[in-house]
Amino acid sequence: MSYVLWALLAMVCYSFAFLFMKIAMQELPAFTVMPIAVITLAVGATTVAALFGDWSAQSLTSRSVPFALLAGLCLTGAMVGYFRALSTGPVSIVVPVFGMFLVGGALLGILVLGEAVTVRKVLGIAFGGVAVILIAT
Repeated sequence: MSYVLWALLAMVCYSFAFLFMKIAMQELPAFTVMPIAVITLAVGATTVAALFGDWSAQSLTSRSVPFALLAGLCLTGAMVGYFRALSTGPVSIVVPVFGMFLVGGALLGILVLGEAVTVRKVLGIAFGGVAVILIAT
């Protein structure tokens, strides 16, 4: 499956995840819903890695493991902030503001990873920021 199809699958699943999280938090505290969702994610991700043959104990000795751990810490911060914001604020504002990670990620790709800068990318980043401001205000 191409990366675009994977990205579309991720977008659809993430869109529904926001909805189901908000519904769950109508009766459960945010910090109860979060570990349930994250444990489900961990089990699901491990299952997918095993099914695709991408899981091996040998890979745990790679020099990249610290970066994977840092990514996990960042995801933890993102989820804690997101669940807390979603439990207290409207989905129509929280999700677009949280979605600014797309702009942040694109900028980091350019600044840190040296990805190509094009007029199209600059416009996309700018329009993404403007879109969030328009939706969230």
